[in-house]
Amino acid sequence: MTLAITAEHLAQIAGRKTALMPALAEWMNQLCPQYQIDSPQEYAHFLAQACHETDHFKTLREYASGSAYEGRADLGNTQAGDGVRFRGRGIFQTTGRANYLQLGIKKGSRDLFINKPELLEEPEMAVWSACEYWLTRNLNDAANHPDSDRLKKKYKGAVLDLSPVEFISYTVNGGNRGLEDRKAFYAKALGILSEAEAGSREMPAMAGLAAASKSKKAKGNTAKSEKTEKAEKASKPKKTEAKAAAKAAPKPDSNKAKKPKAAVRTVKAKAKAKN
Repeated sequence: MTLAITAEHLAQIAGRKTALMPALAEWMNQLCPQYQIDSPQEYAHFLAQACHETDHFKTLREYASGSAYEGRADLGNTQAGDGVRFRGRGIFQTTGRANYLQLGIKKGSRDLFINKPELLEEPEMAVWSACEYWLTRNLNDAANHPDSDRLKKKYKGAVLDLSPVEFISYTVNGGNRGLEDRKAFYAKALGILSEAEAGSREMPAMAGLAAASKSKKAKGNTAKSEKTEKAEKASKPKKTEAKAAAKAAPKPDSNKAKKPKAAVRTVKAKAKAKN
């Protein structure tokens, strides 16, 4: 059974409710399993990063104007105004003309997000772009390591020894900004989603036990009813037996019961003659 993410789960992880949560939960349930993000541990890593990047699931657009990205060739911002036009959007803050272009190509419409960059602020596209990011960086591989594992990552010339959540955080952020928050969100998400999965597994089992108990009770009532019916039948003579008994009983002789009228008149005549 696939784990279902709810707006309540997001609120528990973030510690608050926001207007975006219902729509984000809906699209996560539709899209994340398609990218094999479906276990409590995978979702916990995904949601920990999402919670930090969206300011507790509050926004799908970077607060800064984006002017700091102006002229950034590494982001593909080669035209005037690209920094502001292609500032961070979506769950993982897709930034720069080159990244917007790549998402359009993956969607099958090359200039989709170039012409309408605000589409990435819609929950559906925000979740989809995050799933694409997760897939292309192979982050499920890191997410499925035990928390005690250490993963190697090269950062600014140094090879770092990182836990899975630290490895993913460095990948998403490009550094260690908000690292402690991301780790806290991960721990909270893992606890909430593991409990939710355990509950969803118990429900079918409990339903099965209830159905079995109901069936057993119904069978018991049926057996009891049949037993009562048999007892009632045994206490009453059967109609066929009653009919047979009636037929077998001797009938009174009608000839003996009544004398013919002629015989009665003869007897009376004889008695009169004697007198």
